[in-house]
Amino acid sequence: MNQLTNKAIALAISVFASVSLANAQSVTVKVTEQIAITKPFTTKIKTGERCYEDTVEVMVNCGNDDTNTIGIDTLIGATLGVVIGNQIGSGSGRDAAKIIGGLGGGYIANQQRSNKQCKTYNQITRCEPIYEYVTEERVVGYRNCAEYNGQKICKETAGPLDTLTVTQKIVVH
Repeated sequence: MNQLTNKAIALAISVFASVSLANAQSVTVKVTEQIAITKPFTTKIKTGERCYEDTVEVMVNCGNDDTNTIGIDTLIGATLGVVIGNQIGSGSGRDAAKIIGGLGGGYIANQQRSNKQCKTYNQITRCEPIYEYVTEERVVGYRNCAEYNGQKICKETAGPLDTLTVTQKIVVH
């Protein structure tokens, strides 16, 4: 029963729609007034830059590149290596540990001399952009108006129109 009612309603709507369209008249009228519709748009524009001097901290290699010389640091490293080697092993093993420890400590201390880093300061120029915000009106559409039967009829579109199509229903009483 419910399906039958829905079908009857759909049939009635389609008959009414076709009768309404059959009783409609379309007329083309000349557009007499076109008004541009505008909207404000803001744009970010780079107008220049501001530069200034800045000081930055930099790490540089300040060690001695000559690792072939024996300095006080090498002697201290070798001595510490011998002391540590003395704690390892016993008898002739202890003597070998002292020799290896002394050579290793001296080598490590000597290499540290070449890897030493120091702070220094450099002057650099930094520049930052300067922006200006400009707002301008842009056309986003048109309001097209025409006169028909003493009435002003308007339609908003993306572009300007030369004519408007007016559809008028004819109602018979």
